[in-house]
Amino acid sequence: MRLLAPALALGLALAGCGGSPDPAVSTEAVAGREIPMAHAKTFRVVERDGYRVVDLKASVVSWGGDAVGEEQFQRLVLVPREQTPPPLTGDLAGATLIRTPVMRIASNTGFHEAITKVLGVNDRLVAVGGVKSYDDALRARVRSGAVRQIGYGWHSPPALDALVASKPDVLLMSMGDMKNVGAKPRVEALGIPVVPIFLDNEPDYMGRVEYVRLVGMLAGRETEAEAFVAMVARNVDALKKAAAAQPIRSVISAWFSGGDQWNPVIRNADAKLLRDANGRNPFEGPDDPRKDSFNRISTEELIARGRDADCWILRDSHSQPFTDRAVLERFKAYRDGCLFAADGMTKPEADAFDYYETAVIRPDLVLGDIVRMLHPALRDQPFRYIRLDTRAPQ
Repeated sequence: MRLLAPALALGLALAGCGGSPDPAVSTEAVAGREIPMAHAKTFRVVERDGYRVVDLKASVVSWGGDAVGEEQFQRLVLVPREQTPPPLTGDLAGATLIRTPVMRIASNTGFHEAITKVLGVNDRLVAVGGVKSYDDALRARVRSGAVRQIGYGWHSPPALDALVASKPDVLLMSMGDMKNVGAKPRVEALGIPVVPIFLDNEPDYMGRVEYVRLVGMLAGRETEAEAFVAMVARNVDALKKAAAAQPIRSVISAWFSGGDQWNPVIRNADAKLLRDANGRNPFEGPDDPRKDSFNRISTEELIARGRDADCWILRDSHSQPFTDRAVLERFKAYRDGCLFAADGMTKPEADAFDYYETAVIRPDLVLGDIVRMLHPALRDQPFRYIRLDTRAPQ
């Protein structure tokens, strides 16, 4: 289960990027009235003279590894369409000007679609990654050609021809790979403002929910965004309180990666989900914003440290199957029937998985599943994303 990846925390000072930043780009902290973001660490927003300045900053962390490349920094200036924009000089030198509300949105990642959907602006999407949308109506628009396909940003940059043809006001661009980092200046050179989305880099799962507020500012849906974030926060608080009243139980989240290798959740936001469900993770270590949430370990180490866990999230929809019953029998979670999989809310015929879309900005739903998994007394609702594993050998 890789719901969250680590991030480099963003201090209020927002000092310059790693390496040698472009001298034409100001990275000094801007003055103004800060708009509080309770959980976000990868971006900061200030308001002044009727417009917003957004600073985004994070490192690209390799899957299962450490941060690579220089730290990325972007300054956006969000100016209402009816207002004269400020000169992009001084502390705004090198910033990207975006007129709001944006009416034509391009996106290279599925969870962006979940954000635009909860804000009620999916009709403004003119380009998305492809045809894997969990939302049936959006997927139909993509298949018909009404919404262009620019490629998903997991490991490749956007297709520039399709992107330019879609004529977006802005590109919401996940930056989870250095190839996307390299493509960003090429996109900007074509006159398309890029909003880097470092949502996967937030060290707290609630930090990613704050990105709904950022997109809400872009789209002129701030009221709706703030109400959504507040709703998720209330639900999380209620779940944490209910779980804390139950006896603590041990839990591991580790999926098979082939050979003799497993990927247990160790740190950062994924570990926080387990912890907030009143679970004790025997693999948990210190948070580290420059590492992914998991490490690779051997089957021998998995057994040594995880065999007594009460429950185990064994896989998601894309994990390699593990069928060695003799190994599974050595785990209490398997013997006691508390083996779970993060494979709910899928549409296999469309190759669509809501776990990678809506669940990204609804950690309350994921936390609810983990709470119900660990504490049978709280199973008052059906499982949604994480449910009993039906593929494990019997």
